[in-house]
Amino acid sequence: MTRARLYVLIDAFENDMRQVMNHYILDHLSEEEALGASYPRANQRRASDQMGDQSSITAYLDLQECYDILNRHRESLPADLGRELKDNTVEVNALVPIRNRVMHGRPLGAGDPERALSACQAFTTRYWKTVTDVITHLRSDAAWQPIVKGQGTDSDLVLHNLPLPEYDETGLIGRNEDSKNILRFLLRRREPIVTLVGEGGIGKTALALDVAYKLIDDPECPYECVLWVSLKTERLTASGVVEIADAARDLTGAATRLGQVFDTSFSGGVSGLSDALSGIPTLLIIDNLETVAGDEVSALYDDLPDSVNYLFTSRVGIGQLERRIVVKPLAGKDANYLFRNFAKARGVTRLASLSDKRVTEVVKALRNSPLAIRWYIMAVEAGAQPNLALTDQSALLDFCVRSVYERMSHDAQNLLAMLFALDRMSSFDELAVLVDISVDRLRKSVQELLSGSMVVWESDGADSLTSKVSLTESARNFLRAVNPPRSDLIEETLARERQFRRSEERRRADAKARQLAPNVVRTRTNDDIPTAHLLREALSASRRETFNKAIEYVNRARQINPSYWEVDRVEAFLLSAEGYTNQATTVYRNALRKARDDGDNEGMAVVSYYFSGHLSRQANEPEQALDYAKTAHEYFKSSETALGLGRILMWIGNFEEAQSYLEESLEEARGKARLIAITTIVDSWCRWADNLLTEQRRPAEAADKAYAGFSVGVSEINAGTYDARLSDQVISTASLFLKCIGPHTIASSNTERQLAKMLKFVDEKRIVFTGCRGYRSFLRNLSNLSRERNLPPHARLIQEVENLRPPSRRVNAGRDSSETSESGQDFLVGSVRAWLGTYGFIAHDDFPDNVFFPASVVRNLRERGTEVDLANHVVKFFVEQSDGPRPRAEWVEVQW
Repeated sequence: MTRARLYVLIDAFENDMRQVMNHYILDHLSEEEALGASYPRANQRRASDQMGDQSSITAYLDLQECYDILNRHRESLPADLGRELKDNTVEVNALVPIRNRVMHGRPLGAGDPERALSACQAFTTRYWKTVTDVITHLRSDAAWQPIVKGQGTDSDLVLHNLPLPEYDETGLIGRNEDSKNILRFLLRRREPIVTLVGEGGIGKTALALDVAYKLIDDPECPYECVLWVSLKTERLTASGVVEIADAARDLTGAATRLGQVFDTSFSGGVSGLSDALSGIPTLLIIDNLETVAGDEVSALYDDLPDSVNYLFTSRVGIGQLERRIVVKPLAGKDANYLFRNFAKARGVTRLASLSDKRVTEVVKALRNSPLAIRWYIMAVEAGAQPNLALTDQSALLDFCVRSVYERMSHDAQNLLAMLFALDRMSSFDELAVLVDISVDRLRKSVQELLSGSMVVWESDGADSLTSKVSLTESARNFLRAVNPPRSDLIEETLARERQFRRSEERRRADAKARQLAPNVVRTRTNDDIPTAHLLREALSASRRETFNKAIEYVNRARQINPSYWEVDRVEAFLLSAEGYTNQATTVYRNALRKARDDGDNEGMAVVSYYFSGHLSRQANEPEQALDYAKTAHEYFKSSETALGLGRILMWIGNFEEAQSYLEESLEEARGKARLIAITTIVDSWCRWADNLLTEQRRPAEAADKAYAGFSVGVSEINAGTYDARLSDQVISTASLFLKCIGPHTIASSNTERQLAKMLKFVDEKRIVFTGCRGYRSFLRNLSNLSRERNLPPHARLIQEVENLRPPSRRVNAGRDSSETSESGQDFLVGSVRAWLGTYGFIAHDDFPDNVFFPASVVRNLRERGTEVDLANHVVKFFVEQSDGPRPRAEWVEVQW
């Protein structure tokens, strides 16, 4: 029932009551006696009316007052009428607020027409002829729309120009809590701007109008003026979109309309409106604000006086100074109620009588949108087939979404297409993995989509702090039916997602295979998976592409997950590998701090493991690395951490403890890890032997250690392992053994047996060792040894020794980085970087970490005395080996 039909029904009821009062009460009582306490106010109303002298005082009574007076004088009424009035008090009490909403131009409530008709139908005696005639007319002529005079606002205490609402047929459904919340903000006036945002057709305008009417009727209303203007230029009907004639199309036109509320001849703009509103507490309501640019809104806010507050409705919001209230689709129950009520009001019985299950299905397909529900019912009313109207909503979607979509940036449109392709909720971090644009541009695009009500944030679970973004149903259906994304963009998105998923599968497999491998990135929760993907891409890029590309991936990971310690750990690893030692140290410390702040013991152990490796290798500070290596091993107790700790103990000279950890690492090591562990054990025996020989002058014990290391390597080679590093380490250890049993060492039968076994093995496995860097050093030492004693008969090996001419100790003058001896052997030329009395370091371009040499290998040191400082002296030298923490010189000659 429309407002006009409802008006004539209630007006008929009031007229009948007045006739009853005139006929049965005022016929024998004076007006003052009959009306009692209501008389002064009614009489004052009549006096202020120019036509008052010709009207009965009953015309100036409110419905409730008139009904109460009749009830007080029931003894003067016919018995059947008196009983009827008494029995229907509840019906009249329900009718009174409906009457006030109708007569004073207020929004109707849900069910108002039905309740009003029910109340009036309760009066059936002969005294209600006008009401009976109107009800009969309404029933017989569904199209009858009586012409009634406009509802005046003379009684309103607040100046306003609010339009009549467009939802009279059903009332505003499902927005009671929203309305109360918005009203509370407007009453307290703390927020200068309140903006209702939501997708097109969701009910923002209806909600704003409902709140505005409640506001002007509230006794605590702080405004003297409430002004309304709409920037809507199109209207959706059952037959399509139609343009609204004479609509305000910008804020200048809107300002003119608003000024005419004060003065019908007003023709100025914003400046003139500002003068008119100066000092007047005003609420300015602008509907459909998305049709104007944000800078225009800012200019309006700046130009109008501070006494003005604002209520906006917009599909995109303004993003500045506003209290944003999101208007969501109706709840399922409310959407169903609206569907049935509107179908009944429009007389579409076919839809009104659908089962609850089918109604639920239909409103869900209409996204619980009030406009969509009304459009659908009107379309069916106009003759559309219900199933086809539900399937083809292109006109509706185009009306609700296109204006927002076309105003979006290219980035936002592409992101919308990507979300459509993914067809699932996605976290911001996941999107950062799948898009090419910068993280800052991605954030702007997501915010743009949120502002335009194209996407929503949804929680990832009841106990999760992470939100994920997904398309609204309107946006999804718009892209599906009206504006499909390009197929190449869809295919590219899906390909990237497949790559992302495969990367995560590989990460899990890698972690399971070797938990401390460099390419294994840990995740605290699933929220870290996108970050882990970017970090793995960084590690991969450092091998395949360039360092700069790897750092780009790290920076992107840091932007989306800045507090995650793995980001710093991977960056430090890359910096260390590239030679940025100091920077890597700083970043490793940051990673440790973040893991500690998170209370992540595993994270601290992981970072400690890599940090110890960095300090001991790149920074040449094994003593500082020791505590970190111990921290890692205490947590993991793994072969990898045992190996790392053993290496560091070896490098600082704690050989006995190093051996125990290295042997522990060997127990669980498999494959390549086992080979590395064995090679390191051989190296440790070799270093221990070298320390005993050069530092402690204990050659016999040194020989035992060297042979022990040699034996470990022999066992592995005999088992069928052929590895260049292992072979080189074994032959270097054998070479050191020969030094240990030189002319100053008392030969024992055990030493002779060990020498025989060693030479026999090297001779038999000669093909394994001839390509090793330490093989020529081994031959020289064997040659030197052959001068002192008879060697065991191993023909091929002995023949090589005989053919070897030892390098001349007389060097040529010159400062080139390398020279050739008389034997054809290449010398290296460098300068002593540091001299510490018993050992030193040689600087040479080929060896960034410098070359270590003990005093025992300096051939012409004794002639100057052991106290001489060799720093900065030019030297010529041979390098014995260059693996391990730094290369080592086997022969040095100082150029005095």
